[in-house]
Amino acid sequence: MKMIFLPSWSGRRVRMTHCDSFCFSRMISSPKLCDSCRSLAPKLTGCCLSHRVHSSLSPNDLVLYIMRGINLLPPPGVSPNDLNASVKFEFPFPSSEEAQRDKTNTVKNTSSPEFNEQFKLYINRTHRGFKRVIQSKGIKFEILHKGGLFKTDKVVGSAQLKLEALENHSEIREIIDVMDGRKTTGGKLEARVKIREPLSGVDLQPVTEKWLVLEPVPSLSSPEKPQEQAPSPRSKPRHEAASRGGHSNSSPPVYRLYSFSLLNYDRERLERKLSEYRKNHQDPPPDLINQHKDVIHSLQWQKAQLERASPALLTEYENVLRRLVQGLSESVKKFSSQGNRDAAKDTLGRLKMVENELESLKRKRTG
Repeated sequence: MKMIFLPSWSGRRVRMTHCDSFCFSRMISSPKLCDSCRSLAPKLTGCCLSHRVHSSLSPNDLVLYIMRGINLLPPPGVSPNDLNASVKFEFPFPSSEEAQRDKTNTVKNTSSPEFNEQFKLYINRTHRGFKRVIQSKGIKFEILHKGGLFKTDKVVGSAQLKLEALENHSEIREIIDVMDGRKTTGGKLEARVKIREPLSGVDLQPVTEKWLVLEPVPSLSSPEKPQEQAPSPRSKPRHEAASRGGHSNSSPPVYRLYSFSLLNYDRERLERKLSEYRKNHQDPPPDLINQHKDVIHSLQWQKAQLERASPALLTEYENVLRRLVQGLSESVKKFSSQGNRDAAKDTLGRLKMVENELESLKRKRTG
């Protein structure tokens, strides 16, 4: 039996649900790998697309990271090596009058200061004013040079971090221009913002997450056994539990509404893989068989649900498709901007399938 462990990234408490292996079974796991496991790098293989949730944050948390300044332009009379920089910020929520403000410590004698400071801010996702802040205002920064004794601080420049991307992403990281009025100074400020989950509820992102496959070592002291052995009565539930996200025999797997088009697409893809193994007279891996079973069961469950669906359930199904369209659209833009044409093409194909499914559903409901 093979065991799959998913590592956490650099100690960050990020929950990842891998669509290929765990999306349909709703299995979530993120234990840390020990150093001895990390040393087994040759046995690691890659994965592709994930949903991301920062489970350490509450829905009302927004964490701002002010990372560094890059080639900041010092004020007149100050050389780059004498720049003593700090950053003030203003987050205009719940209102401009009650804006949340703070500043970093001063980093001396450099025009490229490393701040690496974080600030936890309060948000309210349902507040109308918060939506205005996200869509139009963002977070304002002011970079200052600290004067000497009896001297006032001088303004180096200002910057603004736009937050619209939080609609579809739980984390944004930007290197933004430092401005002097409407003129660019040539300097940059790196900042990052993180919330528990996107405001729209979907975060589809490409990741290169590695899986470690550990195979049991046979005990030297155990008696010899035949090479091929039927599974014990206990081994079947254990495999089923792995493919169902830890559900026991007594509790049925929990499925959620998804796109029929994507489920059928994944079913066909998995069946092609299974067919290749059989053509080569090889036994398919158990996890591939379990993935195929999960997709089939998801299709059967969803078909049964929607055949006798209430208007409320159909509305929920339509909302699921809308969120998928929004998330896939963002992923296509991101892949294209990164020059990853293959991933953009594949994601665009998935997007078109879901869009067609959504249009078909809307026609049936209004027809």
